[in-house]
Amino acid sequence: MDTHDRGCAAPADRPFGRARVADRRAPWAVGSLRALASALILGAGLLAAPAAAPFPVAAIGPLPECRLDDILTVPRDYGSWSTTLVDWLLRVGKDYKPPDLVSVRDAGLTGSGYVRKVAVDDLRAMAKAAAKNGTPIGSWSAYRSYNQQVKLFDGYVKAYGYDNAIEFSHRPGHSEHQLGLTIDFMAAGADGMLSGDSATGKWMAKNAWKYGWVMSYPRGDDPKHLWNETVCFRHEPWHYRYLGRDVAAKIHDSGLTIREYLWANFTMVDPTTGAPIPSATPTPTASLSPSPDVSPTAPPSAMEGQSPTPATAPGAGTQLAVGRWFGVDPPVVVASLLLVLTAIGFVALRVMPRR
Repeated sequence: MDTHDRGCAAPADRPFGRARVADRRAPWAVGSLRALASALILGAGLLAAPAAAPFPVAAIGPLPECRLDDILTVPRDYGSWSTTLVDWLLRVGKDYKPPDLVSVRDAGLTGSGYVRKVAVDDLRAMAKAAAKNGTPIGSWSAYRSYNQQVKLFDGYVKAYGYDNAIEFSHRPGHSEHQLGLTIDFMAAGADGMLSGDSATGKWMAKNAWKYGWVMSYPRGDDPKHLWNETVCFRHEPWHYRYLGRDVAAKIHDSGLTIREYLWANFTMVDPTTGAPIPSATPTPTASLSPSPDVSPTAPPSAMEGQSPTPATAPGAGTQLAVGRWFGVDPPVVVASLLLVLTAIGFVALRVMPRR
C-alpha cells in the first residue's frame, strides 16, 4: 500500500518541483508588479489631493474701476465664504444670512456681535496672540443683516449726504458685514474702533493675516487721503475680513488687496453685463445650504452715476474663463483618471503571484 502510494505520488512530485523552481525565479516579477500597483495607487492619491483643494479659477481678470451697480456676485453660496466678493459693483441678496453665526465671545473677544463659526478658531488664536503681546482686541461691530445695513446707510445719507456716505458706508447687500466674516475691531476696553496708529492697530496690521484675517480697506497710494481707488472705499484700519489662513497668506504674499485678489482669481461674473461666467473649477468647499438667489433689482435713481470716478467698463481687457481639458472640466478628467488608476492598482495586487 505504501509502495503504491509512493509510485502514484512520483509523477506529481516532478511538476511540483518545477513550480518551486519557477517560484524561485518569480520574486523579481512579483516585486515589479507590487511596485507598479503601489505607484498607481500613490499616483491616484496625489491626483486626488489637488482635485479636492481650493485653487483659483479663470476669473474675470482686469480689476473694474470704481462705479456703482447692483450685480449679484458669483460665487455667493455659503460654502464659498473665502471667495465671495462684495464691493461697489457686486452684492448678495436680501436673504443672505449665514446659517452658522455664533457670538464673538465664543472666541474670547470682548464686545458684542456675531461671526460665522468657520472663523471662530482662528479668531480665538488671534485674540490670544494679541493679548499675549499686550495689545488685546475686542469686537466693535460684526455681522449685520441686510435690514440693519439699510438703517445704517440711510442714517449716514441723512447726516452726511449720499456722495459722502457711499465712500465710507456700503449700500445694503454690498457690505462685507453681511457675509458674517467681518469685524470692526477695537482695542479691548476702548470706547471706539481701532486706530491704525495705536499699538493694537499696528499689531493687527502686521499679524492678522497669519490667522486668516486681512484688512479690507488699507491706505491708498496717496497717504494724505483716506480714499483708496483700488478698493473703492476710504481707509478703515479697524475693518478686517476672515478668508482662512490659506487665502489670507496668498493675498498677503501677492501684495494685493482682497478686492484685487478675488476679482483676479475667483469672481465669476462679468462686471459690464452682470452675467455669470461658467466656472472651470469647483468652488473651494461644499455649500452649507442652497445658494441665496435673489434676482438683481434696478438700483435707485439716486444711486445712478454717483461715483468719484467715471463709470468706465473694463472694455476689451475683460477675459472669459478658460482652462478646459479636451472640452471637459479638469475635475471631471482628474476624477475619471483617479478611478482608472485605482482600479488598475487593485487588479494588479489581486492577480500577482503569491508564494
